[in-house]
Amino acid sequence: MWILPLMVLVGCGGGLRQEVFPEGSLKVIVHFPPKRVIPAEAQRVRVSVRGQGLTQPIEKVAERPSQEGGEVIITFTNVPIGSKEVTVTAEDQYGTHRAVGTGETNILAGKTTTVTIELSLTNLASVIGRTINVRTGQPAVGVTIQIGDRQGISDSNGNFVVTNVPEGERTITLSSPEYRGYSRNITVSPPLKNLGDLPILPQQLMLPPDEPEF
Repeated sequence: MWILPLMVLVGCGGGLRQEVFPEGSLKVIVHFPPKRVIPAEAQRVRVSVRGQGLTQPIEKVAERPSQEGGEVIITFTNVPIGSKEVTVTAEDQYGTHRAVGTGETNILAGKTTTVTIELSLTNLASVIGRTINVRTGQPAVGVTIQIGDRQGISDSNGNFVVTNVPEGERTITLSSPEYRGYSRNITVSPPLKNLGDLPILPQQLMLPPDEPEF
């Protein structure tokens, strides 16, 4: 008798069907506490689920409720059974986590499991700015901006964003194969630190750039 992987014989006629693995549903209720102000910068809610039966996290994104608080309900269907960890982040327009929450639950076959998660504020900020070629006055493209273990790269307009930077005194470092890098201390405060234009000198010019005022 032939053995077919992941297939079983069913019915009098010997028809074939694919083996069905047990699954359930998960309803995540994200609670914005009415007595805690979740910043207006937190524009969307991202829910990520990982755990048994998942080779990689599954995610969904929803808009936040009103500024006065409320709830966001996100449902996942066809979730493999077993223990799961749920992570919720309320993000600003740049992707910085302005509030977070986590929870654990167990998915049962054919059932809808509900988990409620309350968000807590973070001390993280988005740092934005624009890199400028000192020699030409044009945008400096492809410059790496490093702040601690967080980094961003300037785009075709010289604009950059570094997300999830903890508040406090930090060192920002600009580096690029085409430009002379330098570092400078900055003070980061949530929700947003705008550094404005950051001048950087091309490698072929030997003099270092003037230190920009932040």
